[in-house]
Amino acid sequence: MKQLKFLMVAFTLLMGVSFTSCLNDDAGESMYDGIGYVRTVMGSYFVDLYGNTYHPTMASVTEMEAQGFKMSGTDLAQIAFKNVEDTPATKAEGGTFTPQDYRIKLVSAIAVDSYSTKHVSSVENMEAEAMPETAPIVTLESTDNYGQTYKPWMYGAEMLVLPISWKMENKEEMLKQHTMELVYIEDESNESSTELVFYLRHNKGTDTKTDVFAVRNKAYDVKKIMSDFKEKHGSYPTTIRIKAKIDMDGAKLPEKYTDYTIENFKWNPSNQ
Repeated sequence: MKQLKFLMVAFTLLMGVSFTSCLNDDAGESMYDGIGYVRTVMGSYFVDLYGNTYHPTMASVTEMEAQGFKMSGTDLAQIAFKNVEDTPATKAEGGTFTPQDYRIKLVSAIAVDSYSTKHVSSVENMEAEAMPETAPIVTLESTDNYGQTYKPWMYGAEMLVLPISWKMENKEEMLKQHTMELVYIEDESNESSTELVFYLRHNKGTDTKTDVFAVRNKAYDVKKIMSDFKEKHGSYPTTIRIKAKIDMDGAKLPEKYTDYTIENFKWNPSNQ
């Protein structure tokens, strides 16, 4: 059996909706990690789905930026941190919840690739207006070395996160050549539809090889599309379907789509 070579893996992104405690580090301090919205109004900080805010020390932000992380222009981030004050960042279990403010020291910070979603009126217009589709993806359901499978999921009310795997040349600079566009087609559903459908398109740029796997979580802003869907159908969708062209070898672009679904989905516009 061939040994698979991985260029980069981003399975560190958690599926949870708040920051969770990790094992203590060597110094005995509690560590936390998770995904948060990045806000840069009146300072730079992170916000989880419960409205808790996490204000990093300037020194730790400077350290992360020296390693390549930029808060400006980042919508979502995977972070690990220690609390500056000894107050655990945990969600309330039942009852009334009051959002809390925390001061933290960042230990690591990774931007989640985030994009807007293309909105077109028809399949014909997608082919004419959307990014050219020149390559398949390998899967939207990736499994890490520990057997954990990652599937498409929603982060709050704004972002559809896709764990996208594809194949490419084993060169860091080739990452910029591969772009993924998510497209919403307005006329695909009737008035009684409860399903929201997206198409994922992959353009490989000038890359001509399929030497290694690349795996990235990519987030797409679907907030406005959710609102448009409710206006047209009278309610928010209960199922999200993502259609993508899949080839396990990452080489040949098939004619037919493979469907991935998020079912029993309840969209809460108050989760900002």
